[in-house]
Amino acid sequence: MIAEPLEDYLKAQESTFLTPAKNLAVVIDSHNVDHVILLLSQISYTRIPVVTDHGHYVGTISLTDILSYQMKHNLSAEELESMDIVHMVKRDGLTLGPGYSLTEVFHKLVDESFLPVLDDQGVLEGIIARKSILKATNALLHEFGQYYEMSPK
Repeated sequence: MIAEPLEDYLKAQESTFLTPAKNLAVVIDSHNVDHVILLLSQISYTRIPVVTDHGHYVGTISLTDILSYQMKHNLSAEELESMDIVHMVKRDGLTLGPGYSLTEVFHKLVDESFLPVLDDQGVLEGIIARKSILKATNALLHEFGQYYEMSPK
């Protein structure tokens, strides 16, 4: 359990570590592989969320997922490029639901570079990236003493 003053401080930083879905590079599950490869090669992220055309979260995709699928199914580049991306999506990644706790965020971010945040209908609300949590924690470590007084028990 995170000490209450620390959790309060970090929760106040939520707007700095939750990137809203409207600000994310995402792909629609019906996009073809050629489009997704182009997108992934033009951005600095190695994995991005995949949603339906209504914004429901499906999973994530990376260039590695695409190449693994191609090799597993022995597909030529021509066969692969016109396929819908939905067949290659990683669906077993960790997510956060409404009312997530910071303890849950910290535990899950150990193994993931970002966590999709979903509403109660499964619509992608945004992501919490490990990098943004580290920035918020860094701010906490440097600024906490300005807001709280600490003393040993």
